[in-house]
Amino acid sequence: MRSEMLENYVALSITNILAMLLLAFVVGRNNLLDRKMKRFFSTAIFCTILVILAEIGTSVFGQPVASFSLPNMVFNVLGFSLSPFITISLAFVFNHRNYRNIFYLFLPAVTNMLLTVLSPKFGLIFSISQQNEYFRGPCFFVYVAAYIWSMTILFKETLYLARRYQNKDCFALLLLFLFILGGTSIQVLFPSIHTTWSCVSLSLILYYAFFCELKEKHDILTGLFNRRAYEYKIQHLESLGYGVIIFFDVDDFKKINDQFGHQYGDQCLSTIAGLILKSFSAIGFCYRIGGDEFGVLSDKADEIDILNAISLFINNLNSSREQDCNLPLVSMGYSIYHKSEGSIEQAISKADAQLYRYKKLHKQETKEPGKTNCNFSRPLTERTPH
Repeated sequence: MRSEMLENYVALSITNILAMLLLAFVVGRNNLLDRKMKRFFSTAIFCTILVILAEIGTSVFGQPVASFSLPNMVFNVLGFSLSPFITISLAFVFNHRNYRNIFYLFLPAVTNMLLTVLSPKFGLIFSISQQNEYFRGPCFFVYVAAYIWSMTILFKETLYLARRYQNKDCFALLLLFLFILGGTSIQVLFPSIHTTWSCVSLSLILYYAFFCELKEKHDILTGLFNRRAYEYKIQHLESLGYGVIIFFDVDDFKKINDQFGHQYGDQCLSTIAGLILKSFSAIGFCYRIGGDEFGVLSDKADEIDILNAISLFINNLNSSREQDCNLPLVSMGYSIYHKSEGSIEQAISKADAQLYRYKKLHKQETKEPGKTNCNFSRPLTERTPH
């Protein structure tokens, strides 16, 4: 690498390192991230910084000077060892599932690290000649396989993140994934083109920004969209002139908290939120509006879709109550907003009124929550007036 190009590359790399240090500081102070998320994000950032330093080292000491062979060897070991850990650590930042055998997901990266550490003696992943010339070794495919595996895990978790946060349009997430995939692939195919770590650094920042945007729109307890997102969607439906509004209210939730405690109450809210998401995500977006109140908003569903989803929800809730009879009942109400037939505030009032009529029926038909009554009352069949 020519002197001027080397200086520019080193300057760019140092800028990337400073950006990563700033990101690490911001991540550490972010209260939206739990300890596990901070640990994996910090691991990805720390590995990125070390690999950038390794890239600088291989650029500086990769000249055909025999005395440079030892530092060149050390920096190559560092870079090849840590690279696959970056994307797989980033994948686990957003993962909320409990993998029993998490080690096996890291096994390709660990295998690559072991072979890389042995490469100075056996030339497995790479080798450096006495004249300080770099060559790919017979096991270089292990590095490529570990890289592909880590990108596959990141892709899988990216899709899971989109589903978990009701991101029906995955286009932005897929573009972000393709950006990091493309940027890192270029250097694997063309080692002299140093694009990888600028792309990785920028991708870490973009992933962090995207995740913060998701967290800002979602309820921490249930994972559904929050009140802010609900208000924004209501405005969107009003501008469209059409929308479906469905409300849910947990019956006698105060008694549940008083009798079983707030921890069980939170568990009930999470369970009910999951049932709402499972039953209604196909037709609209699901929200926790506040307390024990939930909602579903849609700009495409019709009344048949609504009634089918409500029937599915009732069946799902019945099944859950067979497992836990203390799980409370849920009252529902809906309306369909047409701009030509009234304001969206009137549609909201209709859904509210139907919900409270339904709640009144529950009080007439059921015993107190927490008793042995596990049979759900009749499904909501009253058609909304137009």
